[in-house]
Amino acid sequence: MQAELELRTIFDLLGHHFYIPHYQRGYRWTSEQVTQLLDDVWDFAEKDPAKGEFYCIQPIVVKPKKWEENGNSIDGFEVIDGQQRLTTSYLIIKYIKDYLLKVDSLVEDYGKELFTLRYETRTDSESYLADISADDYKKNIDYFHIYSAYETIKNWFAESGKVDTRTKKHKLLNIFLGEKTDNGSVQVIWYQPEHRSDTNGEELKKSRELFTRLNMGKIPLTNAELIKALFLSDYSFNNVPEKEASRRKLEICQTWDIVEQQIADESFWSFITNAKQKDYPTKIELLFDFMAKKEEHQRDPLHTFLYFLNLSKNEHLDLWYVWLKIEKYYQTLVEWQKDRNLYHKVGFLIAVGKNARVLIEKSEEYLKDEFTAYLDGIIKNEVLDCTFDDILNLRYNKKSQYAKLETVLLFFNVETIRNNSHISEFYPFRFHKNVENWSLEHIHAQNSDFLDQTKKDQWKKWIDCHLPLLKELLEIDTKNQELGELINKLQVFRNKTVGDTWSEFEQLASVAFSYFNKGDENGDYSIHSISNLALLGQADNSALNNSVFEVKRRKIIEMDTDGNYIPVCTKRVFLKYFEKQSINQQFYFWGATEQKNYVSALKSVLDQFLKQESSENGNESSSIA
Repeated sequence: MQAELELRTIFDLLGHHFYIPHYQRGYRWTSEQVTQLLDDVWDFAEKDPAKGEFYCIQPIVVKPKKWEENGNSIDGFEVIDGQQRLTTSYLIIKYIKDYLLKVDSLVEDYGKELFTLRYETRTDSESYLADISADDYKKNIDYFHIYSAYETIKNWFAESGKVDTRTKKHKLLNIFLGEKTDNGSVQVIWYQPEHRSDTNGEELKKSRELFTRLNMGKIPLTNAELIKALFLSDYSFNNVPEKEASRRKLEICQTWDIVEQQIADESFWSFITNAKQKDYPTKIELLFDFMAKKEEHQRDPLHTFLYFLNLSKNEHLDLWYVWLKIEKYYQTLVEWQKDRNLYHKVGFLIAVGKNARVLIEKSEEYLKDEFTAYLDGIIKNEVLDCTFDDILNLRYNKKSQYAKLETVLLFFNVETIRNNSHISEFYPFRFHKNVENWSLEHIHAQNSDFLDQTKKDQWKKWIDCHLPLLKELLEIDTKNQELGELINKLQVFRNKTVGDTWSEFEQLASVAFSYFNKGDENGDYSIHSISNLALLGQADNSALNNSVFEVKRRKIIEMDTDGNYIPVCTKRVFLKYFEKQSINQQFYFWGATEQKNYVSALKSVLDQFLKQESSENGNESSSIA
């Protein structure tokens, strides 16, 4: 039998018989989970849903099964996954039956009886479900959890204050047992995987394997797996000859594997999205999210599947062409990854939060050169949206400008690589997005402003970083008595256990800074301006942040040697690329000349993407969601 995938209301489940096999654990939902379900259903009911709207419960995976019970043959379903959801639904309906409707049977009101749950090994649990008693709940762990969940349901109705009137109770009742044609209902995703009839041993083995697969995270039942079942179901291509339907299904399966393998590549993934790979067990689901226009704030974990399920119900829409659109998304991304210009511009836009789906759809409106110009317009008029003077006026110590500085420096690094045809590698968004915390690093600190006055360990670590440099300076200038005295005072202060104060440290640090601020004046640039900032990914380290240029230069070299990712422009700063003199380089200093050269390089790289002072308005570009 082909896989069957559909939405069924809780009402549709009434009258069915469900068989819980021995390989499943007992019922284990907590009070928090039960309460959350009730809260969610009630919130949905409060919105006064329109005809056909529904609240969706996660999948129930079943397969047809026959078994003998008290001499009778029962036609029902083996529950492979979803026992917890099914049992909770049973308990809620039981409460509705016993306390809201106050009837012994649902037949008179709904034409069907409450569904049954039959346990292969815990046979007494079925009886306990029918008559939940406080006297027996301690007999075994299954009874305990069933009893606790049922008491939670009772307390929710009695104490939450949400259904405190007959009208509200009636509203919840209609939602929970509503039909598809009603104004609101609770529905489950009903999934019957493809299977064929085998011997009992083979059937059990296949069921156990599927259960393990669904519950151990090896191939979880994700939106993508559910969507695949849609594409491969019999009714998806029932409007074409059987041979053509088989060909299409085979092509989907083959292409699916190719796409999944490519998207799973870390370099490709990091180019097309900022999402974490671990959040997508099935990577192709990202493309489905694009097509379903799923946003980050979307709470419904099945939003994407439900979008495709609704598409499959459209009699005028051929699912084959839906699949071809997915392929087109993929092919467009592959083409961009291979093109040096498009890779860097698109990759940068996605990195700063632009929507990949919108970019893909926009690309279909333009020729290649026109699309490139469109991207340039987005970067110039939306992302950067400033003149070069605006960039020079940005300040690190103004929180509202921090993000802008980070964006500018990221683009500086990306463009530096894109513009250099001698560099065969592309900008490694993979490394960039693997860094947990990017920071704007001061290239050269001129004072102790960044240190915490209350944390002495920071002061002493600062001394540990700078004493070796001061001793090197003394080796160069052996007759400098003041420097020798400073070194001694710092060593004494470093070894103190009591009596050390911030004012004493600050005075010593101020003298030490003066030795590393010599040789070149600081010019007109602020310590917090972009002329003294570089992009660096690292854990918070206030002692390093407050260090002079040479301390940081050595640390950067150490980090690079250890394999940490250092952006190309940051590496060039600390390797003195912006010092134009070929001899007598001063590795201890980052002065006005180097800052001027650094700023000049920044302007040269970014100039075509910046607004000019004489044309503030510029050309407008379309906004990206």
